[in-house]
Amino acid sequence: MLIDTVLRKGPYEITACADAESAILSIDREGPFDLMICDFMLPGVSGLDLIERVRSNENAHAIPILMISGHTSVVMDRAKSAGADCFLNKPFTISQLRNAVASLLARPARFSAS
Repeated sequence: MLIDTVLRKGPYEITACADAESAILSIDREGPFDLMICDFMLPGVSGLDLIERVRSNENAHAIPILMISGHTSVVMDRAKSAGADCFLNKPFTISQLRNAVASLLARPARFSAS
């Protein structure tokens, strides 16, 4: 909820999802989105599983992904292997969040269009 609140105060339109299944449905219905932020700990499946599903989705594979987690040592490497573009350790500051989002949105597309 903090991320949602912070980013809504910026120039961003936010679609918040409660779990991985909701995120995949939103991507299929409304996407592709300009950015996805996910936590490692999600109800049902892990954020790593969500990232892998997004990366294998033909309509969403190029979405930049920011993963956040308090489990830094192992999760960061696993997140990058799964396809995360950026990782933020909890706790993070509002400026770290804003900088990560701005940086990811400024990057060229992860993959060329097929």
